[in-house]
This record gives sequence, structure tokens and C-alpha cells, in this order.
Amino acid sequence: MAGCNKSQLYLTTIAVTVILLTANQAAEARFKGLCDQTAYPTLCRPMVKGSSPRRATRSMICALETKTRLAIANAARYKNGNQQVSICYATLTDAAFNLRKAKNSIKKRNNLSLKMFLTAAVSDFGVCVNGFVDSRQVNTVQNAADELRKMGTNCLFLATLIR
Repeated sequence: MAGCNKSQLYLTTIAVTVILLTANQAAEARFKGLCDQTAYPTLCRPMVKGSSPRRATRSMICALETKTRLAIANAARYKNGNQQVSICYATLTDAAFNLRKAKNSIKKRNNLSLKMFLTAAVSDFGVCVNGFVDSRQVNTVQNAADELRKMGTNCLFLATLIR
């Protein structure tokens, strides 16, 4: 029976370690590329770190849900005094519903429904933003809706990467 000497074992261990590190770095580069491919990478990077497109999309949906709830609360404070804020409140509420449905779709691995609900949420955010632009208003509700629209656009792109 042939045996390995210590130097062969040492070199084999180093070779395996190098191969594993290289594979891990390649995977990390691929995942970093997820956000680099989005329309708004600076809004994507804080929420997506070294995960698959499915995990990245799910984490982005969760972040969108949280920020949407905050925007709804903010809009609720001003909706009685401003018609556009009132409309935005309603569309943000619709967006929150669509995000919940999108999160359920990703759990069920229903990519078609996922994309449909994310598209609806992005549309809701866009309706809110466009209403403020048309009425020439700039306020915190409009700014939040614009950020949500951008994040939603990124999320929809990530959803297209899911196989």
C-alpha cells in the first residue's frame, strides 16, 4: 500500500484550499454583479450581500415592505390636507398588498406571479410619484415613493434572474 508523505499531503491541502477559495471568490463576484446590473445599484447593495437571485429578491421585497409601511404612515399624517397625498396613500396601500402577494409567490416558487405582483407594486409607486410631478409638488411622501419605485425596479430586475 502506497502512502503519502507529509509534503504531498501539505501540497494537496494547499491545492484544495486554493480551489475552494477561487470558487468562493467567483461566486461572490457573480453575486456582487447582481446589484451592478440593476438600474439603481446604490439602492440595491445595502440589501443584497452574497446571495442567490431568489434570496436577493426576497430580501429586497422585505426591505420594500418595511419602507412602504413607513411611507404609508407618513402619508396618513398628511392625507387629509392634500388630495395628491391622499391618492398616494391609497396607491402605497395597494403596493403593500402587491408586495405581500409577491413574497407569497416567491415562497411558492411561482415566478410568473412574482413578476406580476412586483410589476403592480412598481406601477403603484410610479402612480404616486407621477401625481406629485404633475401637480408640481415635492414633499417627503413623494421622495419616499420615488425611492420605493427605484427599489421596486431593482427588485423586479432581480426577479427576472430567478431560474
